[in-house]
Amino acid sequence: MKLIRLAASCVMLVSTCSVQAQCDPEAVDFGEATWGLSPDGETTFFDTAYVSVAYADEVHLLVPSFAIDVVPDTPLNAPIDSVVIEAVLLVDTVSGDTLTFEDAGLEYICNNNGDCADPCTFLGGGQYCASFSGVPTLVGSFVLSMEVSVWATVFGFPLATPFSFDGFPFPILDQSSGIVLTDGQALSVFPMPAVAEVTLSGAQGATVALLGADGRLIRQWTEDSNRSLISVEDLNDGVYFLRVQREGEAQVRRLLVQR
Repeated sequence: MKLIRLAASCVMLVSTCSVQAQCDPEAVDFGEATWGLSPDGETTFFDTAYVSVAYADEVHLLVPSFAIDVVPDTPLNAPIDSVVIEAVLLVDTVSGDTLTFEDAGLEYICNNNGDCADPCTFLGGGQYCASFSGVPTLVGSFVLSMEVSVWATVFGFPLATPFSFDGFPFPILDQSSGIVLTDGQALSVFPMPAVAEVTLSGAQGATVALLGADGRLIRQWTEDSNRSLISVEDLNDGVYFLRVQREGEAQVRRLLVQR
């Protein structure tokens, strides 16, 4: 019954622990949802990071009261004791390598309102958050995932179920990305979100690759025009990346398809 003793100690800490001034757990309205992350990676996104430039953003987590909202086949509709953030990872969509947040010069600081000694332990039925900060040290097209453990007591025994929030675009760009390319033309992709096609501007002479959120190559071509239309009719709704590479340097643009 180790988990039950831990949950009880978390409750007692409410009156003895001070809460650090960090992100505000109530800053996001999840509406009627019972379980979720904000940004959601579909309609809201993390701020774009730039290498060697101080970065700050927040992630908010809504924890349900019952494990069945996370793991549908949980027996007895067991109540959730806690959800623990285990790691924040970045997957390079080009190489497939997996990095920790720290590997990229970033960190996350959790705020659970003092509900437990471990600030990254969130109790069932609550709303919490974590602050992202640091100075990115790597340039790349990354997808962020947050790995958590969902703890519930089933038949009197503590049971941890791993869960991954993944597929969140998290590009870290060079400071000059998105401003001016060598030909003096701004690199842009519009409209966003895309329905049938998007306009790619400023990529003449570059090798352009369309990538899925998981890094898989969908198609690749050499752009012969400074302004061209790219069809997305064959793509499912979701997040994609356009990697524009020229003279050994690459820039990445996020592409959202939503109908």
